[in-house]
Amino acid sequence: MKSLSSQGKCPYDRCGGTGFDVIEVDGKEVAVECECREQRLLSNKLEFATIIDEFQNTRIDDYKTDSQHYKKDKSIQRAKMCKKSAQSYVNRFEEMKGKRKGLYFYSQMAGSGKTMLVSAIGNELIHKHKASVKFATAGDLLNAIRSTYSNPDLSCHDLIDAARKVEVLILDDMGQQSIKSDTNDHLFDILNHRVNRDVVTIFSSNCKIEDLPYNFRIRDRITKMAIPIESPNESVRKNLAQQENDELLRDLLVSRGDKQ
Repeated sequence: MKSLSSQGKCPYDRCGGTGFDVIEVDGKEVAVECECREQRLLSNKLEFATIIDEFQNTRIDDYKTDSQHYKKDKSIQRAKMCKKSAQSYVNRFEEMKGKRKGLYFYSQMAGSGKTMLVSAIGNELIHKHKASVKFATAGDLLNAIRSTYSNPDLSCHDLIDAARKVEVLILDDMGQQSIKSDTNDHLFDILNHRVNRDVVTIFSSNCKIEDLPYNFRIRDRITKMAIPIESPNESVRKNLAQQENDELLRDLLVSRGDKQ
């Protein structure tokens, strides 16, 4: 899913999608770059970084907080807190962007709904605020940067610069990729620039910020730029799969009894 600016429309309703706005200076009309032009160029450089197909149309309302998805009361309460925080963040996006604050959802359990929720936030920001949003796992972003080392047609600097400046960057699965010699350098470069710009970064991870396997400079930047929110420590995927299997088993047993 791409932002409106990357689809040829201007989210600021100024340039009609041309990338240039016409203003009057000293009685003469002058063409100047529209704000959407930079975001469009950044979006093109991060073309690989899109919300995965499974969650392309997901909204925050699709994030369930009931006993069908979570068996533990504590998980349900955490899920409700995550959902309310996500909804409030989207509603107050301009304020949060002005404060340069994103969100950091974490829990040890894979399959707890973190990726779905950050994807839903991204979709809501695109549709409600016409934001330029890019989504990637931390590992995919780093691999994309490394792929430029041996490809003369790709610029490492351009890719990193785009990740530094895009309006909303969603980094999923922080801390799950292999830590190579350049990991800390690239991540620090991106996050250090973002913490000083009017942009926001939204994270998901299986560990607390202080437990991330990066150096202290990166953990320090993430602490500064994102509000940590503890997610349910329970697998929705596992619960739903078990319910589906139980229902199918009951159906098979009933069918067998009918045949007898």
